[in-house]
Amino acid sequence: MEGSVPVVGIVQTSPGLPGLSRSLAQHNIELRRLLEEEQAAYKRKLQAYQEGQQRQAQLVQKLQAKVNPSWGGTGITWGPPSPSESSNELENALIRLEEEQQRSSSLVQVNSMLREQLEQANVANAALSEDIRKLTADWARARDELEQREAEWRREEEVGTPRAGTGTHRAAAAGRGLRGRGMWDRGEGCGVMEDAAKSRIWGARGCGM
Repeated sequence: MEGSVPVVGIVQTSPGLPGLSRSLAQHNIELRRLLEEEQAAYKRKLQAYQEGQQRQAQLVQKLQAKVNPSWGGTGITWGPPSPSESSNELENALIRLEEEQQRSSSLVQVNSMLREQLEQANVANAALSEDIRKLTADWARARDELEQREAEWRREEEVGTPRAGTGTHRAAAAGRGLRGRGMWDRGEGCGVMEDAAKSRIWGARGCGM
């Protein structure tokens, strides 16, 4: 019938749920990759912090050995150095110790910021997964509703009710309503979620740089 053409057109132009799910999965994979990069950077800086702590401990041991030449902690017996040599070595050891302490203090701050960024990235990833779940569920409900209405309109047309034209008008209105809610452009919905999640992750990264 003439009134059934717009209804069929609406159903044919509606994006499929499998395609939407694939697109959402790709965005989720990309954001998970960003999260893994953040975690890898955190581990590298944590390792640098631990190495700095070890160097600082070694310098402390050397400094203690200089102060007490017969210190048994190292198993080494030091000979009596000249006053100038002892003074220079002690001064150099103190300088290196101070540098390591400053570096260690900086690494502690970096470590704290990285932990906070990692927590924020985990929260962003959880929010993204929830957004994907909700969007998929909303799309499934909208698709089922549209299919149900289409079936009702077709039944009305088959029995020859005078409401066929009204059904066509309602089909077009339903299509406009879905487009207004952003359900027809699956790329738009994915893009909004991706931008929001990336803003969380990169915003956290920017705080630490």
